[in-house]
Amino acid sequence: MYAATSLGRIYYEIDGEGPPIIFVHGLGATSNVWHGVRTILKKQFRVIAFDLPGSGRSEKHEPRYDFATWTALLHELVEYWQLAQFVLVGHSMGTILVQLYAGLYPDRVSGLVLCGPIVELSETRKNLFQQRIETVLKEGMLPIVDSVVSGALTPATRESSSPLPGLVREMLLANDPAHYAAQCRALIEGSARAALSKIRCPVFILEGDQDTVTPLTNCLEILQLVPQAQICIIPNTGHWTMLEQPHLFIAALQQFLARYLASTKLS
Repeated sequence: MYAATSLGRIYYEIDGEGPPIIFVHGLGATSNVWHGVRTILKKQFRVIAFDLPGSGRSEKHEPRYDFATWTALLHELVEYWQLAQFVLVGHSMGTILVQLYAGLYPDRVSGLVLCGPIVELSETRKNLFQQRIETVLKEGMLPIVDSVVSGALTPATRESSSPLPGLVREMLLANDPAHYAAQCRALIEGSARAALSKIRCPVFILEGDQDTVTPLTNCLEILQLVPQAQICIIPNTGHWTMLEQPHLFIAALQQFLARYLASTKLS
């Protein structure tokens, strides 16, 4: 399904009935990274996933993005879906967006789940992403895809017979280089630090024990500045926790939803 927005046609899928949960993917991904999670949660919840502009099946306009524009887009979609309150789940780059939204609209977000969270990139990471931008604009996605997969998944998964590394690789290669580079620029410039003190809802962090892209130190700042935040470490997992250990990821997410949101009236 598509929603007409100020940033063009945005692709989304809605499944199930019950309290609503919105899933936001990260850099280079699409809403399909949440497919397995949605398959299980739609039995109890109304689950919504969408492709960010320039990603997946959403419209590709001028390749220029920033988190303020994405936050406004998310609010457009929330109004389009007629949601009063909901849970927000974000992965990686998407965690900056959901933190900003929860800080800006604390009365709308009943729970916040941050998977491999980012508050803002370090200077070292900013330089690495700048190099990535230059590479993909000159040579396309192929030269960087294997290094991204290396950061996304553990060595055990990458070196096994699992089809997952190849499927992740194909999803990344499907990105339009100009739009991928534009999202990298947004990530370099993005920060959720100012939003942390404004978040009022329960916060749950899901972190892979072998995540080298957004290591545990990323989570510590959130835990220190958001008193209601809690963390769950997923074993034998890299950065893409929902793909590498889906059963453990879903079980942890279900426990959070049951503990903090069972008595919350969502519409």
